[in-house]
Amino acid sequence: MNKQVFALAVSAVLSATFAVSASAQTSVTLYGVIDEGVNYTNNAGRGHVYELASGYAQGSRWGLKGSEELGGGLKATFQLENGFDVSSGRLNQGGRMFGRQAFVGVSADSFGTLTFGRQ
Repeated sequence: MNKQVFALAVSAVLSATFAVSASAQTSVTLYGVIDEGVNYTNNAGRGHVYELASGYAQGSRWGLKGSEELGGGLKATFQLENGFDVSSGRLNQGGRMFGRQAFVGVSADSFGTLTFGRQ
């Protein structure tokens, strides 16, 4: 019994002693646009027609973008962006979940930014 209590006390002290707190500045943003319009067409063969039009001005989308400081002037960045049709709920860009944009990258103050993925 004493061996178990001693082992428990030692493991508690070691975990408390070697616990290191990392403090990095992380930023994640959720954004989006819902773009739905109403079309009115007069003299469409049988009079006038009203219809919903998704993506009337710029296309509906939502996304996540963020960055995290890595230290030494380096920053990791990412962006995931989805396009969708408000009227039907279908995914745009060939049915891909993040078909508009999906990339990761690294940026440095002195060198610029290098990214990989769909842009």
